[in-house]
Amino acid sequence: MGFTPVFRLTLKKEFMTLNFYNLIKDHAEQTPDQPAIIDGESILTYKQLLKQIELFSGGLINLHLNSESKLGLLCLNQKEYLVALMGAFLKGITVIPYNFLLQPEDQIYITKDAGIDSIVVDSVFIKPETIPFLQTFKNIIVVGPTNPIKIGNNALSYETFLANADCTKAKVQHDKLDSIPDIILYTSGTTAKPKGVMLDESQFFANSQDTLTHIPITRDDRVIVALPLFHSFGNILAMMVFMTGGTLILLKQFAPKSILHNIEERKATILPLVPTIYSFLIDLYARGNYDVSSLKYCISGGAALPHALLKKVEETLQVSVIEGYGLTETSPVIAVNRFKDGSFPGSVGPVIPNLKLKIVDEAGNEKVSGEVGEILVRGKTVMQGYWNLPKETAKTITSDGWLKTGDLGHLDKENRLFISAGRKKDLIIRAGENISPLAIENVLMNHPAIAEVAAVGVSDERAGERVKVFIALRTNATITESELKSFCRKNLPAFMLPDHFQIMEELPKNATGKILKTELKKN
Repeated sequence: MGFTPVFRLTLKKEFMTLNFYNLIKDHAEQTPDQPAIIDGESILTYKQLLKQIELFSGGLINLHLNSESKLGLLCLNQKEYLVALMGAFLKGITVIPYNFLLQPEDQIYITKDAGIDSIVVDSVFIKPETIPFLQTFKNIIVVGPTNPIKIGNNALSYETFLANADCTKAKVQHDKLDSIPDIILYTSGTTAKPKGVMLDESQFFANSQDTLTHIPITRDDRVIVALPLFHSFGNILAMMVFMTGGTLILLKQFAPKSILHNIEERKATILPLVPTIYSFLIDLYARGNYDVSSLKYCISGGAALPHALLKKVEETLQVSVIEGYGLTETSPVIAVNRFKDGSFPGSVGPVIPNLKLKIVDEAGNEKVSGEVGEILVRGKTVMQGYWNLPKETAKTITSDGWLKTGDLGHLDKENRLFISAGRKKDLIIRAGENISPLAIENVLMNHPAIAEVAAVGVSDERAGERVKVFIALRTNATITESELKSFCRKNLPAFMLPDHFQIMEELPKNATGKILKTELKKN
């Protein structure tokens, strides 16, 4: 991590005046009554949002924080989360969003690892079994209907916290150690303990600005965010909307019925989701009577979108599906197709401006166009490192600043990026033959009975690994193993043919809807 301090100082100097508070302030002055956030029945205009951010920032002074203090956010997709996030950025307090779907022991680990001493928590997470955990914090700000006194003397309601704030001190910067980033986003920890990705507000600003050159969201757009805000995908979408002065429609869960209802009711124009949710969404749309005519674009990220599903979404909803690609470690967007070009099946688009990308082999040698290798990226939006994990950081970021994504892909002659073989760690090696699970999944998603599919390698004494495919079927669909094998023989090369199939009601997923292959390997 020897390069990190220099990198951070350069970033802060270059972007220190370009922050989201100033943008929101501009919107509040120019279009004060424009809805910034629609959260259920609650609507927050840009003028109101600005006021609440200033109140939150001013209120932080009353918590008597020290130079190493950090603020945790244990919230749903709600306006208070975004107010707290932007208020913490304004004040200069490091913020750590919690993935509320993690196990309690992981929540405790993150709290101790990051050194979180204050928390904003929604009342839905306050239960008899969670109160001992919450009582470990020096300051507890409770959102929603509950009695803070039941938690302890150090708890107060969100409304009281804002009411006690001193707005005149909103812009007085907190005395934070230079070595501490603006935000730490923890990875899901599906294979090990969660890792804290260190980022600054300026990196989100740069990534938002550069991504908007490909997907120009406007002030007139209404963007549904059902993706969890604690995740980098949902997080950057919110910031891009704030950058342009558009409107966020916050949904607390991925429920397809709620998404379709809000498109119709709120006249949403842009819908970002992950592939698995699109699959269920179009099934429900086909059985219902929903008006989605306001939609202009769909955006897909978080996992590869099978060609057949992309085509079906476009035919069903009558809009282009724009695919993109990114990592938490890159703030997060790396590449995305352009609105003006429409969808390009199989590609996640050209790399966004100000980010360098190359494809390399195992030895680190750069591949030519069309050849598959690991994707490496470098630029100002690459993370500063993993919190308290210098060895992990050194494994991930090379000495000259290239971040190893762990994804296998290639570039075409027009420099469009393709995630050709999925995750490097997911590659299946059967009898010495490298098999891409993504290639198998893309073929099987063309079968009309299949809603979800995941191919994994399972241990085998003779072959090293065998290919096992897990499948979830569409509503009322049926299929036999012999039919699946026959379909594969017709559409896959012999060396890729699966050895085993297992049909499940639903495949396990994380908070963003990404299928958890680590869980499937246990079956």
